[in-house]
Amino acid sequence: MKNMSKFCLLLFSVTLFGQDFYGKVEYQTIQNKSKKEAVSVSKESEKEAAEDAIIGFDKEAMKEAMAKAFQKNYLLTFNKNEALFEEVVALEKPKPGQGGVSFSVSVSMSGDGDKYMNTKDKISYTEEDIFGDEFVIKDSLPKMAWEISNETKIIGDYNCVKATYIEPVSKNDLEAYERYQEKTKNGKSSLFEMKKPEPKTITAWYTSEIPVSFGPNGVWGLPGLILQLENENYIYFCTKVSIKNNETVKVKIPNAGKIISKKEYEKYEKKMQKRMEDNDGPIMIRETKN
Repeated sequence: MKNMSKFCLLLFSVTLFGQDFYGKVEYQTIQNKSKKEAVSVSKESEKEAAEDAIIGFDKEAMKEAMAKAFQKNYLLTFNKNEALFEEVVALEKPKPGQGGVSFSVSVSMSGDGDKYMNTKDKISYTEEDIFGDEFVIKDSLPKMAWEISNETKIIGDYNCVKATYIEPVSKNDLEAYERYQEKTKNGKSSLFEMKKPEPKTITAWYTSEIPVSFGPNGVWGLPGLILQLENENYIYFCTKVSIKNNETVKVKIPNAGKIISKKEYEKYEKKMQKRMEDNDGPIMIRETKN
């Protein structure tokens, strides 16, 4: 009976969206604090932390700035076969000058660029920016072996089903860890302690009531739109869904950089990772006196 209900729901969804249609989904993110962090402050930085306390380093202000850095807004625009996932950047209102020290934290992570997916042609285009060098990576859509559970919940007006995917460790991440081990073995200190990379679990809540295989951050492959997604770094929450029936929209392909293949990009990324490791990571902290 349960399987028959799911079949009827899917049939209803396909019928409802049988004509041309397009949609937009707004997402907000927060930092996923329930997961173990990939890096932690090492012992070599404890002395610096003590010195910061002496000069009045405001840790609470730093924590607040870090939390805001992980709160982002995104938009997913899609039609039957295409989707574009992009960050929506809001301009902050200027604040009046105040005494003391303020902090601006920028968290730059691989994978923050616009992502285009085409399920008909099975291709993707992804923007990446490494140290100011912009690329658009053309690749085939990754195969994602989802495990669909019987767990359900309601998100907004939609019935959703839970699914999980185990993402394997990438070759570049494994090689970066091996370089870090070699570096520490030779007695070189590092501000950040790198842990051995492990497979990552991605959890998605999708609804078959909107029969497209798209989701946030380039995640795809489920029999319905993903309304909530949890990975190692972020939790994506759907805040608004808009659907237009009997209409369609042309989804643009990112064009903010040179188009290269995934293989070419991985070769370049490997070279730049070595530079980044010497600078102890991608987090930039700026201290400004007003």
